[in-house]
Amino acid sequence: MEVKHVVGGLVAIALLAWFAHGLRDPLRTALPFGTTDLSSVQVQLKRLSPADRALVEAYVRRSHGDVLPAKFADPDQPFTARTFGEAIALEKAWDVRRDAKDAEAARRQAERDAAMAPLRDAVEAGVARAEVLARGDLYAARDPSAPAKPASPGEQATVFVVTVSLHNLGGRTITGVQGSLEARDREAWLPLNLCWVDLGGRGPIEPASRVEIRCANPNRHASAQERAFIDDDSDRFTLVWNPRRVEFADGSSLDSGL
Repeated sequence: MEVKHVVGGLVAIALLAWFAHGLRDPLRTALPFGTTDLSSVQVQLKRLSPADRALVEAYVRRSHGDVLPAKFADPDQPFTARTFGEAIALEKAWDVRRDAKDAEAARRQAERDAAMAPLRDAVEAGVARAEVLARGDLYAARDPSAPAKPASPGEQATVFVVTVSLHNLGGRTITGVQGSLEARDREAWLPLNLCWVDLGGRGPIEPASRVEIRCANPNRHASAQERAFIDDDSDRFTLVWNPRRVEFADGSSLDSGL
């Protein structure tokens, strides 16, 4: 009987120790539901390694605190975690998928850049001016060196206008240019489309010279992002020139195929 009592006591102690360990294990900590505020579990977070803590915080930011049943979750981005441990596992899997997608996107962009390189070497596009004008002033002739003109009396300045400068970098006269000029915004997923450039019949661009064209949509008011582009002095935006076709006076042309 004494041996049985001793064995029983040892088993009970082992079970209590296992249970206590489970309670102390920070990986078993339940995630707050429906919020990104982790202040209620800061003590348990601090018991994680810095790497695991960063994974939990990243997962909660991505999921916004949502928890979905597995059958309703996106297979590529499931938000099913209920504990720190589950969040860490899902965030690690997401990092692998994201890195693979980023690598594929970088490969495709490198191919695009290679296709556009000869065209970019032939003609450069940049922003000479970006402004907001009233519709009535949109097509008025303007001295390029003059400051922006205020809207006409009674008319608000609402139209985002970009004046694009095209610079012939080569030694041949350019007669046609097509392509898009955009601004990548570090605060947004999608770039800001500034202008679809089509030189058309606006005259040739002689070697080492420039021409300017104006882009605007008079039926649309300037967005907050467009106004931020005008006022940007912190390198939030990065210009990207995506030429599609360049035509020369000698009848030859360059085509990116994009």
